[in-house]
Amino acid sequence: MNSKPELEKKIQQVLDSLDGIQRAEPRPFFYTRVLGRLQADEKTIWETMGSFLSRPVVAVAGLCVILILNGFILFQQEKESGIATPIVNSNEIVTDNEYILASSSSFEYENMDQQ
Repeated sequence: MNSKPELEKKIQQVLDSLDGIQRAEPRPFFYTRVLGRLQADEKTIWETMGSFLSRPVVAVAGLCVILILNGFILFQQEKESGIATPIVNSNEIVTDNEYILASSSSFEYENMDQQ
């Protein structure tokens, strides 16, 4: 464990390092520029668009339009899939037995390391 003189020496070093500290100050005319921006009557296009889109009526209407479009697309896909059934070639159909055979034959039991 540190002795008392070593501890006091470290405390004094820390206190000495704080001697040159000055208070942080902003650049000249900082507060004037901030007040100028706050009082500016001009709005950018992004501020105008953001204030328009953040209205509850516009947000709810946009959400309803998106939900209606999603429902329309969903029902269109159901109608189209019911009309035309794809013709599948019998060679492309894989039965469960072939799949199980393919998955079990890829593992080599003979070359297993036994520890």
